[in-house]
Amino acid sequence: MIIPLREGASQEAIHGHETFLSDLPVARNIRLIRNVTAPSLTVYTPEPSAATRTGVILCPGGSFHTLPHWDDPEINGIARRLTEHGLTVFVLRYRLAPTPRTDEEFMRLASASAIMDAVKAQSRVTRDDPFQALRIIRERASTWGLDPERVGMMGFSAGGLLTTCAATGYDAATRPAFAAPIYGTAFDEYTVPTDAPPLFIAFASDDEGIGVVPRCLGLYSAWQTAGHPVEMHVYAQGGHGFAAAPPELPCGTWMDRYLHWLRSLGFLS
Repeated sequence: MIIPLREGASQEAIHGHETFLSDLPVARNIRLIRNVTAPSLTVYTPEPSAATRTGVILCPGGSFHTLPHWDDPEINGIARRLTEHGLTVFVLRYRLAPTPRTDEEFMRLASASAIMDAVKAQSRVTRDDPFQALRIIRERASTWGLDPERVGMMGFSAGGLLTTCAATGYDAATRPAFAAPIYGTAFDEYTVPTDAPPLFIAFASDDEGIGVVPRCLGLYSAWQTAGHPVEMHVYAQGGHGFAAAPPELPCGTWMDRYLHWLRSLGFLS
């Protein structure tokens, strides 16, 4: 089920357009979507007998220029595993920076030195999308059998940045019940709210993403200093983007740690 976050949004605005990149430094033959101009949610529901009345908004990564394809096995696999533990999952496909239509032109843009300016600018445009998602989910919570006060957020990379923004910039209607930025960074300064939600942080110490390691450490320190619940897992190896790492690697067990954390807070009961 796909839920537009803006009334009247066209299918092209929601779905963007597909792109196929055959040779990236980190992957080969990968399908992505680009040029999303209207945010939407894809809903994954648990078996009724397992439902916990808890929801989580899942924000994928992609440097604010791309998002995982609708059929992406990594994001779909994460969402389905969470539903196995009774969570209702809402994958947020947020607004992206405009990019050229052809893959060749896009790859030239992606290698340009000025792309970080576009990433930072788009992150400030997009940061309202998680708040709009929270508003809509809470308004329609009964549709999915959710407790409106048990809706949190988790994000990876760029989605982790959005998760941090959601955990620090909310109002009374959009405070997430919990937040989990996974190898996310932050481009702007923030203030830890007086009623900040519980926080779960995971990253690898060999992550070469811009600012990821110091920003994650700083986020942990800020939460701890403010006296709010925070849990952090740092893996020696994993680089940037270990969400689908095999369980033989220590970083491949991050989901177990996350689920244990949610259980300790009472969100899986």
